[in-house]
Amino acid sequence: MATLLAYLAPWVNPAKVWHLTFLGLAYPFLLFGNLGFAIFWALRRNRYALFSIGCILAGLGYLGDFFNLSSSEKTTNNSAEIKVLTYNIASLGGYSWSRKQRKEKIEADFESFIKEVEPPDLFCVQEGKGDELVGLIGKTLKFPYHFRYINTIIFSKFPILEKGNIDFGKTGNSCVWADVKTPKGTLRVYNVHLQSNKMSQTADKIATQGHINDKETWRNIRFVMRRYKNAVGIRAKQAQLVANHLAKSPYPVLLCGDMNDPPVSYVYKMLSKNLQDSFCEKGNGFCSTFAGNLPFLRIDYVLPSPKFRVMSHKVLTTRLSDHYPVQALIKWAK
Repeated sequence: MATLLAYLAPWVNPAKVWHLTFLGLAYPFLLFGNLGFAIFWALRRNRYALFSIGCILAGLGYLGDFFNLSSSEKTTNNSAEIKVLTYNIASLGGYSWSRKQRKEKIEADFESFIKEVEPPDLFCVQEGKGDELVGLIGKTLKFPYHFRYINTIIFSKFPILEKGNIDFGKTGNSCVWADVKTPKGTLRVYNVHLQSNKMSQTADKIATQGHINDKETWRNIRFVMRRYKNAVGIRAKQAQLVANHLAKSPYPVLLCGDMNDPPVSYVYKMLSKNLQDSFCEKGNGFCSTFAGNLPFLRIDYVLPSPKFRVMSHKVLTTRLSDHYPVQALIKWAK
């Protein structure tokens, strides 16, 4: 029953009913659970296996959001292609306030990471706190243009025409946009960082140290649930603001960033409407973009409009942050 309720999460505003969104977050685990029960009952020739199989089939459309088998297309290195990188860098582990020795190590680690990736044409950064950090990225990747609001930044190899931000009110999260002039046309880039759950450390503690009979574990679980309930309602309102702004764009759009919500969610459904998902187009295997102890958590996205063709998608497993970078290659469609 929990699995079937999880399928309703994208259709119900969590500002009104948040519990379904929590079930949507658990979808990969519910999927594996149903698969295990289906095998268990099938081996015993029990008809309960049909119920588990039915639960899996009812949500088959969501499976491709977490698991995909696809192959990348070879780059032709022409002017129609755009290399995109989005990354919640979490200030590179506190770069802006680190001691000199720590700062030098982080600089070296970041420069090593950049050498491992093909230099992007567009780099959408979330949690890019501090002028030193912004300077490091600009210097390392030699970006001539960038636009920053709070800690959300768009770096570009292409000229930026118009730019602005979407007001989320009193919060450290934000969304910036920029009209970028490429050789094949102008596109509007959105870099979004929606309301954070602010519970990662507690969730990790539950996952690694929690015991079902421990009172502290249950206190931590209640804390996580309260934080999640509050955050998911705020995210829904922020996503609506972004969706309204995006719908008025005079150009094809590219939406990147950290939504802090999985594909089986109201927020993802709202923001991915009429857009492609680079993972669903060219991803391979199971996808997780969160580097913490919760597996199968995909919350970072590259979503281009149908005016583009997705050529490749890759999640890089660098550990400079509690997120993994997402890299995609898109191409202007003819």
